[in-house]
Amino acid sequence: MPSPAGPVDLWWHVGPDAAGRGRGRALLRHAVAARCHREPGTPALAPDARGRPSLLPGQGLPPLRLTAAHCGPVTVAAVVSPGAGGRTPAAGGGDVGAAPGTVLGTDVDTDPGTALGIDIEFLSRPPSPALLLQALGDTERADLEARPAPDRCAAFLAVWTAKEAVAKALGWPLLRALVDVEIALRPRPFVARLGRDLAPRGWHLVPLRLPGLPHTVTLALRHPHTDPERETSWTSPAGPPSSPGGPVASDWPSRGPSTITAPGSSSPGATRNTAARPSPGSTAATT
Repeated sequence: MPSPAGPVDLWWHVGPDAAGRGRGRALLRHAVAARCHREPGTPALAPDARGRPSLLPGQGLPPLRLTAAHCGPVTVAAVVSPGAGGRTPAAGGGDVGAAPGTVLGTDVDTDPGTALGIDIEFLSRPPSPALLLQALGDTERADLEARPAPDRCAAFLAVWTAKEAVAKALGWPLLRALVDVEIALRPRPFVARLGRDLAPRGWHLVPLRLPGLPHTVTLALRHPHTDPERETSWTSPAGPPSSPGGPVASDWPSRGPSTITAPGSSSPGATRNTAARPSPGSTAATT
């Protein structure tokens, strides 16, 4: 899938729900091997200082941003190169510094380079009032309440997955994302606030649909070298989350590990995250 940072490799796989946390790691290793022309499963991964998956050094592999998530039997993953000006922290290390512009603290990612996150969720029934109060800010709840009742569950999941995808990209816990990340869905999904920054730049949110599956998936990419025109052209094809259309390709395989392709693109892709978090529904789980 093309992006301002270069091609994003997106992968998905449907398998036994009992596989647990290792599924995201396995899919990421498969994705990296495919991208770098290595034997499947050979790339070695480890979490960085913020819990984000990263490549162990000394493997002769290019720097890559990795992210993954799963919900029930479905695993999704994404891989992208840091691109111009981006830096990839080594496993066990990271860019940790003070940035006083956040609500919940100062321990934030100060690396100005490329960041990547993904999340997938599914709800079989509308979210409870208690969950809405916990998960959404005042502006987000007001937008949700202004929508027709049949559209509210989909809109809630669009906001929730966007918040968590941004959190995974930054290496934040979900609790911080619920407070420090504000998402707007109109005219297209975008990051409206990040901590006390009321105009975060360089962020792109892309809603994705998996063929034949009801899950909500959002990819978050931060690439600081994006001009507004290119940012619009990359994010707008997804349309609003309530749109019956969206970036779904007719040639996606039904079994995997499987390559996801976006319209007009033949690039595969992958994403992975290791942070534990609560889930809006009983079927969702951390990869």
